[in-house]
Amino acid sequence: MRLLAQIPHPKYKIVAYTLELHYYVEIEAGPMKQCYKLHKDTTSGIEGIKKWLDGEFQTHLQTTFEEMYRQHSAAIKRNSAS
Repeated sequence: MRLLAQIPHPKYKIVAYTLELHYYVEIEAGPMKQCYKLHKDTTSGIEGIKKWLDGEFQTHLQTTFEEMYRQHSAAIKRNSAS
């Protein structure tokens, strides 16, 4: 896995890597991370990745991060020493 690019974003840390057959995209927000693989045959490099990260997809990212955070916080509360 080799670093392809860091994609600037005001809310998330987005890093794209290149693998033999795929691009691997990590999107971080706080303690959570979402990772996606995009096949190189269907994605045209970094510009294709940026296009894939469209507004509709980012809306879904935010919703998923919010749910992940709720689950993360709930697990910490359930398992904290009282």
